[in-house]
Amino acid sequence: MRRRGRLMAITLVCLGASAAQAGALDDYVRLQAGSFTSEAQAKQDARYDSITWHVAEIWNDDDANERWLYTESWMPAAPAPYMQRITRLRQEADGTISGRRYTLPEAPRFVGAWQEPAKFASLKPADLAELHGCDAVITRAGAGRFEGSTQGARCRNSYKGASYAISQSVLTADEMVNWDRGFDASGNLAWGPAAGGYRFRRVGETGACVQPVRMLVYGEIRDRKAFGAYVRAIAEAGLYAKTGGYYEAVSPALEVFEGSPPPERGVVIARFPCIEAARRFWYSPEYAEIRKLREGIAEFEVLLLPVPPVPK
Repeated sequence: MRRRGRLMAITLVCLGASAAQAGALDDYVRLQAGSFTSEAQAKQDARYDSITWHVAEIWNDDDANERWLYTESWMPAAPAPYMQRITRLRQEADGTISGRRYTLPEAPRFVGAWQEPAKFASLKPADLAELHGCDAVITRAGAGRFEGSTQGARCRNSYKGASYAISQSVLTADEMVNWDRGFDASGNLAWGPAAGGYRFRRVGETGACVQPVRMLVYGEIRDRKAFGAYVRAIAEAGLYAKTGGYYEAVSPALEVFEGSPPPERGVVIARFPCIEAARRFWYSPEYAEIRKLREGIAEFEVLLLPVPPVPK
């Protein structure tokens, strides 16, 4: 009886793990399906175009560990999509999701089929051409967050003189980040953005936190030793991470070009994804308690500045 109980316990654990893995695949498909645009990023950074991606699920088969997605990607004002592909997603035993990529035969006849997935009924997996070496390994990296990438230099690519391509992605409930780049045989960038991935939001989204601001803080600190408790409290509270903010610059100054700033002057520049996020930081109950630690030992001036678009 004791042995049977152990076997039953092991079986229940395995069934629970299997259900959790299947849940990861379901969650990923739910977040990935839909239409996405990088318009907000393009408005803030001229190095990026306003690209649109349409992703739809196709081929509902009987395998609970397997799903198929069709992706169609458009550049602005283009007469045809620059990319059409089908991806087979499979839940692996180790908990990861593998994404195997394929090209379509007669791809032009499937343009717009993301709106009508039934058009793929005439197409079978055997009709597809696999992009060898371009499989992505996707991992759940927290609640509602998935990270994926191709492996090494195995995804061969000849566009603009490239030798191989690397694809990295992050998918959350708020956005999809996709960073595709091509490299030559020496590892030099041949195509793709050098500054980071394309950031996509859902088409039709309203009220998104995508207009970044900078918080400029001037502080006259009279007791630096006591002020350390304030600095530690902010770090321990994790307020920046909670509101999407981060430090861009912190004094002391590397060099003074003009004027004579007093030795007790402290300067901090922090970036937030939008003014609402900065307000959530500054007016939060947590910060209201933390700011008490600097009363009587420091005087602050705090300004919010708009972040101008990055030129091309």
